[in-house]
Amino acid sequence: MSPRTGRRPTKPANRTSPRPMTPDDDALRLNRFLARAGFGSRRSVETLIADGRVRIDGEVAASPGCRVAPGSRVTVDGKDASWPTAWRVLAHHKTLGVVTSLRQQGQAPCLAGVAAAAGFGPGLVPVGRLDADTTGLLIWTDDGDLAQALLRPRRQVWKRYEVRLAAALPPSARPRLTDGGIMLDGHPCLPARLLPPGRDPRRWILEIQEGRNRQVRRMFGAVGATVLGLHRTAIGPVTLGDLAPGKFRELTAGEIAALRAAADGGP
Repeated sequence: MSPRTGRRPTKPANRTSPRPMTPDDDALRLNRFLARAGFGSRRSVETLIADGRVRIDGEVAASPGCRVAPGSRVTVDGKDASWPTAWRVLAHHKTLGVVTSLRQQGQAPCLAGVAAAAGFGPGLVPVGRLDADTTGLLIWTDDGDLAQALLRPRRQVWKRYEVRLAAALPPSARPRLTDGGIMLDGHPCLPARLLPPGRDPRRWILEIQEGRNRQVRRMFGAVGATVLGLHRTAIGPVTLGDLAPGKFRELTAGEIAALRAAADGGP
């Protein structure tokens, strides 16, 4: 009993704490579980957890790091959260003029409308960005770890772009694009690959290991070339192929395995 109020102290709600995880454990971190179950981004579901609105088997969850094992009952404000299905990884052919954002910004169309039309939940998001005036391959996934791995420059996941220039590229400019000598934002670009054109000397294929803001356009600009058209055709082992503009396709199990290997620094 409290000497000041004469009342018994209120017993705090039981909170589950993170438990050790074995390599073969199928449990998920609570924030990942809720994001995959459609309750929002990892950041937003962490707010739900901090507010005490999430319970695991009837007990208030203590932290985003709590492990959720198969068979556990998870509720948010009393609503059951279904155990997430397998990770989804999709290829998308982004069209010209679409902003790579899930939030509407001004009048330009963005990926929020694309996601809504496809019936995607909040956990499925695009990996990285393409400029509004760039078309081609985007990867979408609800696997946050895969998404982060693909975005890390040190993983060196190659991206291939078809580039259309305003004029033929001078031979003297080509080594600068490939040897890592171009500086952007005070840092050198990683070495790139430049594939020779076919019959049109204004068309090239550039492969880069990074994904800086408007990097391809800025690299060509650094050697005095103007990019008129830019189209991404591959991310690591995943290619756009004949996927129609605006469409999606689920990656095959083999493609997903190869993409994970590339993101982990494999071949």
